[in-house]
Amino acid sequence: MALAGGHFELMLYLKPFIFSFLAVCALAPLIYWAAIKFFKWPKRPRDVHLGSIPRWGGVALVLAFWLAVLLDKNLVIDKPLWGLLIGSAIILIFGIWDDLKELSPRIQLIIQILLALIIIGAGVSVDYLRNPFGGEIRLDQFSFLFIIAWIVLIINVVNWLDGLDGLASGVSVIGFVTIFLLSISSIVNQPPIGILAIILVGALLGFLIFNFPRKKGSIIFLGTSGSMFLGFMLGSLSIYSGSKVATAFLVLGVAVLDAIWVIWQRLKNGVPIWKADQRHLHHRLLQLGLSQRKIVGLYLALSIAFGAIALISGTQGKLLAFLGLCAIMGLLFYGIRNHPEPDASRRYGASKDQ
Repeated sequence: MALAGGHFELMLYLKPFIFSFLAVCALAPLIYWAAIKFFKWPKRPRDVHLGSIPRWGGVALVLAFWLAVLLDKNLVIDKPLWGLLIGSAIILIFGIWDDLKELSPRIQLIIQILLALIIIGAGVSVDYLRNPFGGEIRLDQFSFLFIIAWIVLIINVVNWLDGLDGLASGVSVIGFVTIFLLSISSIVNQPPIGILAIILVGALLGFLIFNFPRKKGSIIFLGTSGSMFLGFMLGSLSIYSGSKVATAFLVLGVAVLDAIWVIWQRLKNGVPIWKADQRHLHHRLLQLGLSQRKIVGLYLALSIAFGAIALISGTQGKLLAFLGLCAIMGLLFYGIRNHPEPDASRRYGASKDQ
């Protein structure tokens, strides 16, 4: 991925940030109007919101991203960037379809693997991971398997995180801010990745105006197109032009560990791992009486804290931080262990997108 020329300057990042923010602010109301006028959005059994709320917020994000990238004269549309544009186009089409028809988990998995293959086809590879105990872990011929597993993991983590207003969007903002700061640092020095990350920060801040927890609830939801797009971009940017995998993993650490916990719980109880339920941490905290704002605030605080640690720490520091996060999550799960299983009571509802 390349830059058209020039050196670091504020406007290199400020212009795409402002443009994407304003683009989403303009597009979201139009998409909301079209979604409400031409389609019905009935409340599903697993939804926690009231009223008819469209799930096409991701459409505004993808369109704003395209416009910002294609109109930015500092970006060269090379093969890796084409991979992101083509992948996001597939997500847009599939996401709109899925939000209207609710396609099977098998089809979703096929699309996710296809997105990873597009990134690989765009020339991206991860040759090694840093070993926290020294040296490197060579991936070599297993690079493509790692990329597939990583992209699929992050897409599903963000999807499962999208259970409360502003939760997936807010955590993703922190993820992209962290990637942006890392990309413009003297150690990494990847301005094109920085521009792409700041475009997504601006777009998400614009979207949060319509999606952040409020008394009357969100105006529009991310939907499949939104959550899949954010997961795809977080997963892709963290491996483009040098690995930022550990950094992204720490920022999304709460959601990743929660996903592992939920998968284990579902397997233990003989439930398909893709079946929507109320075992996610944010569901359990909601059932304990915490407000959506407090839960979102807790997730954001942890993401900011561990994102900051990721920026200032070496590989060993990141490992220690991850172990500390495991301890925090262990305490949280221990604290809610005596709460009734979600399936024991349906009065709480479930997430919008699992």
